[in-house]
Amino acid sequence: MKFNLILLAFLALSLVACETSKDNGEQVTESFDIEAVSRLKVSGIFNLHLSQGDQESLSIEGHPDLIARFQVKQRGDLLELHISEKDSRTFNKRGAKVNLTVSDLSELEFEGAGNITTVSGLELNDFRLIGRGVGKVSLELEADHLDADLNFVGSLTLKGAAREMTLLNEGIGNIDASKLIAQKVDLISKGIGKVDVHCEDELSIEVDGIGSVGYTGNPTVVHEDIKGIGKVNRN
Repeated sequence: MKFNLILLAFLALSLVACETSKDNGEQVTESFDIEAVSRLKVSGIFNLHLSQGDQESLSIEGHPDLIARFQVKQRGDLLELHISEKDSRTFNKRGAKVNLTVSDLSELEFEGAGNITTVSGLELNDFRLIGRGVGKVSLELEADHLDADLNFVGSLTLKGAAREMTLLNEGIGNIDASKLIAQKVDLISKGIGKVDVHCEDELSIEVDGIGSVGYTGNPTVVHEDIKGIGKVNRN
């Protein structure tokens, strides 16, 4: 499984890095009607800019031929955004991007999403983050409870605050949650790479992989289980 993830990383490296292109050709913006979205699933490799507001909206900027290949589906409160791997390459080379504004968000699942970035901080209640594939994700949010289930290649940056955070990492890369102030953290790391968190109250850590876990905030460690060659850095 780890070998397959490494292969995916090399295959998608050029896609993740492409945010803009000078030779974009014809560019248009197409808007899509969405309503009462609280769950989001994205698949394919593209650039997603996520924001929060009372007026929900979805727009795609890019060449009209590419926009036509982009699949947008809403089923109840679930919004699905998809583009094939083949079309993803062209989509990113031409600098296309997706802009999404939602009033609330309880779940975000991504599979091979190139870049996901919050334009401004999100104010949420309970929030679940599911990461697969290859990607670069940067989220700023405030949540009561944050539940992150991660098994992807790339990097994740979390900023903001949460009363409780549960984080399971089985992927390859760096998870930087050092700027997300959490009162209670339950962390399980089984991946390859580095995980950093900030906890100010109770901290539970399990490490069974290759890499390191670091924490700040001077918490009370209520559980610590270190296996294999992983290590914990207490800052």
